[in-house]
Amino acid sequence: MAADCSVVVDFNDCTRDADCPSGESCNPQRHYCEVPAVELCNGVDDDHDGVGDEAESFGVCEPAMRVPGMCRDGVLRCRGSARLECVRRTSPASAEVCNNGIDDDCDGAVDNQATCVQNFPPTQNLPIGSDDPAYGEGDDAPAHNVCLSAFGLDKYEVSVQAYATYLSALGAGGARLRVGEPRAPMNTTVRYGRYLILDDGATEVPLAFIGDTVTPVTFQQRGAQWAPADASSGRLPVVNITWFGADRYCRWAGKHLPTEAEWFRAVKGADFGRTYPWGNDPVTCARANIAVDAMGQNCGGRLVAFDALPMGRSMEGVFHLYGNANEWMWDFHNTDEMHTRNNYYRSLPVDRWCAMYPNGPLGPEMGAPIAQAAGGLYCQNCRMLRGRNYSSTDLRVGIRRWLDSDRGEAVGGFRCSTGGAAR
Repeated sequence: MAADCSVVVDFNDCTRDADCPSGESCNPQRHYCEVPAVELCNGVDDDHDGVGDEAESFGVCEPAMRVPGMCRDGVLRCRGSARLECVRRTSPASAEVCNNGIDDDCDGAVDNQATCVQNFPPTQNLPIGSDDPAYGEGDDAPAHNVCLSAFGLDKYEVSVQAYATYLSALGAGGARLRVGEPRAPMNTTVRYGRYLILDDGATEVPLAFIGDTVTPVTFQQRGAQWAPADASSGRLPVVNITWFGADRYCRWAGKHLPTEAEWFRAVKGADFGRTYPWGNDPVTCARANIAVDAMGQNCGGRLVAFDALPMGRSMEGVFHLYGNANEWMWDFHNTDEMHTRNNYYRSLPVDRWCAMYPNGPLGPEMGAPIAQAAGGLYCQNCRMLRGRNYSSTDLRVGIRRWLDSDRGEAVGGFRCSTGGAAR
């Protein structure tokens, strides 16, 4: 087959990709469905999109091509003699564009200016947990006070677009991304389906859960370049991400995952007097993206953009700390199997937490199994998610979600933090 050919799978007329029955692309010039060829730097319009090689993007620059101070959005372009060259900004942008996964201001971190991050000062005696069984699920006792050093928290949940930029950086840097089942599953709590896996041949990291579909539904791939599956999904919080996938993104962005204690500080406010991020007013569909609000109103049952529902942002300007997507915490979660006793909260006297962890607790050293009421386990070595989600009908702030680190869910996303206790 010639280098400029694609595999034709269906000669039915088409005008758009949606007309193709099995996920192929519609050839815009010839109006038939085809499996598109991958664009090469060879002087040929391999993918028949009408764009010449010199105008195509071939992904982000490989690490070896970068120079000190280079922006993370440097891209590979095709130059004379079929050669890929790294094209970068000649001057940094004056500010970050939040949630695009790009280091716009070239300072080595993604989304780290005040427009994107809320900074919290050191905190003394922040109340964590509750002795009231109705607060959470009975595993919140005993109530105790913790201290935190200064930290920053992303104002927004990480978006599909930002995560796609990260995947493009991995692929262009030579990392192998594949879709399939892990060779060596960590746990046996669920039947394994398909994952997007970062695989270097010796180790593999499951980044995102895909289920049993053939290709990721959140992203589309073209060579080393990744993008949201459709234009409307780029501003949604990315979900189905494993704890490993969230941790890897935050580290790549120059950050880390927040702790449970930092999440509580962001929710409760400086005087610790808030029940919800916006204050003490009841949960409504205008404030929180959950399934049914406190008045019984149906709120829609689907993800919304990371900057939607401004009435529900915290007084410091952080969006969706409650609702939209559950968010991975740094912490493991250690209770008894029926989650009626919090082993970690009971590991110290209630007045010793600040002395032991002056910069903030990081949670237990490992998690514990938690059982499902119907039998079996939610997780073997549980990590924690906080914040309620678009399918939640239980509105209690103290409810956690538990999963193993290599699992992802359609209601589970994340945001990143900076500073705080050393991870």
